[in-house]
Amino acid sequence: MSFLDILLIILYLPLCLFIGKQIKNKHRNNPLYQKWFMKGLWAKLLGGLAFALVYTFYYEYGGDTRSYFRDSGKLVEALFISPAIYWDVMQHSFENISAEALDVLRRMLFHDPREYYVVNFVSIFNFLGFGSYFSMTLLVALFTYWGVWHFFLLLVEKFPKIEKQMAFAVLFIPSVFFWGSGISKDSLILCAVGLILYHVNQIASGKFWQFGSLLIIGGASYFMFVVKAYVLISLLPAIILWRTLHLRDKIKNSYIRAAILPLVGAVSIFAMVYTLNFMAQYNKTYSMDSFVDTAQSMQGWHYVEGENSGDNHGRGSSYTLGAYDENSWQGMLKIFPAAVNVTFFRPYIWEVKNAGMLAQAFESLVFLLFTLFAVLKTGPIKVYRYISNDSFLLMCVVFAIFFGFAVGFSSYNFGALSRYKIPAVPFFIAALFIIRHKAREAKMVGYVKARQKREFREGSQAVPGFAR
Repeated sequence: MSFLDILLIILYLPLCLFIGKQIKNKHRNNPLYQKWFMKGLWAKLLGGLAFALVYTFYYEYGGDTRSYFRDSGKLVEALFISPAIYWDVMQHSFENISAEALDVLRRMLFHDPREYYVVNFVSIFNFLGFGSYFSMTLLVALFTYWGVWHFFLLLVEKFPKIEKQMAFAVLFIPSVFFWGSGISKDSLILCAVGLILYHVNQIASGKFWQFGSLLIIGGASYFMFVVKAYVLISLLPAIILWRTLHLRDKIKNSYIRAAILPLVGAVSIFAMVYTLNFMAQYNKTYSMDSFVDTAQSMQGWHYVEGENSGDNHGRGSSYTLGAYDENSWQGMLKIFPAAVNVTFFRPYIWEVKNAGMLAQAFESLVFLLFTLFAVLKTGPIKVYRYISNDSFLLMCVVFAIFFGFAVGFSSYNFGALSRYKIPAVPFFIAALFIIRHKAREAKMVGYVKARQKREFREGSQAVPGFAR
């Protein structure tokens, strides 16, 4: 960390806050902006700075975030040579390009589309941040707040009575604003998820004329498709369930409504399988066999890395899910609960082996206790009823569970898992808050009805000759 980095932090932190203040002032008639926007932005920016400091002084090897920074710097270097060379380097084709572009490409670390698309995108922030890792991180945090904030707006639109709880679930969970604010795939993916859901809701609300919403959905989906396709595969069935069952919620006949749920569930599964097959036609990476092979490859690498307790490695943070038959769906189903459990509720306190795991274990313990409280206090049957009867809540649960399985199954390293899982965490915690909100509302309705019934009985007894 150089003197220039410190100077740029001093300059860019107030600049980002100034931009945030201008956005807040543009929405001075919106109480959500006035109450929460700057608080959430502060959390995002400080989370980004903390992320950058940790990867500068604690994880001295730098991780992927430093590699994205270095490669984006080489892209900016190409831009200063010539915009044409910058464009050639962005294409990442080693054929029919100039010697200067080829030289830059050979000095870059990432050549897989899943990485160099991220490099291409964040090179904008490298340029605007004058080549400083810290100022670039602040700009990435500011940009990705766009999607996070709009997801918060969507949640409050659906459940305005639990505004504070939704703010905590989306804006103030420590792991989310820490891992979701740095220069990483996960920050950008979290932003993309929020933007897609918000603008899908805009279009579904009858605002078809909003071309900007279609453009944002298309751009965010394409970025997600290239960088982390499994997120899109987890999100698509959840969105189909949400929007289809939203129409079901308007049907008054309870029998028809009950019959529609399994039908829509089957359609969603079909949509997910069809999407996988469609994607596999263009790239075998997206076939089901390839997904399993890739996950197992990641398991092996992350496990070995986690077993290495050195400072430049995983510091002893690996885990396993037990034995399973990797060649059958039954084997996958067998470890499904364990994979979801490790995503949201592990590491346990007794599994802690380093300082980073301690913070993760404490948060996981809070999640576990809150989940047990929400389910047991509400009652499992009522929980199921609330989820099945609310299309938006069902969407949150489906995405959180299936995405949680995907990252829990593939990570095998608590350090990697803490980053990979952040898109699912706001959905999971928001779903628990929504369930408790519905339970409290149902209880209040019960109290009101009981009181009205009691008052009616007392009133009828006070009237002489009242015929029952």
